Amino acid sequence: MVRTPDKIGRAPMQTLEAIRHMCDTSGQKIAEVSKAIGRSRAFLSNMLTRGNNPRIDTLIEIADACGYKVVLEGQGDRIELAPTPGADE
Repeated sequence: MVRTPDKIGRAPMQTLEAIRHMCDTSGQKIAEVSKAIGRSRAFLSNMLTRGNNPRIDTLIEIADACGYKVVLEGQGDRIELAPTPGADE
């Protein structure tokens, strides 16, 4: 797969790379993001260390906790995915 730069000149990221980037740019530690989504402090660290990709609902929660949105674009359409209500309870 060719990694084509996006609108701001950044190449697309793999999922785990994007999670690390979101945590870094939000200024939060990985353990803090884990707690923010209602998981154990080690949850996200273990995922990143083991190379396990999260479920899409978990990715949306991580993005939301870091101040990001998960967006699907194609066919001239843009769909923003929202966290599941009550998912962090």
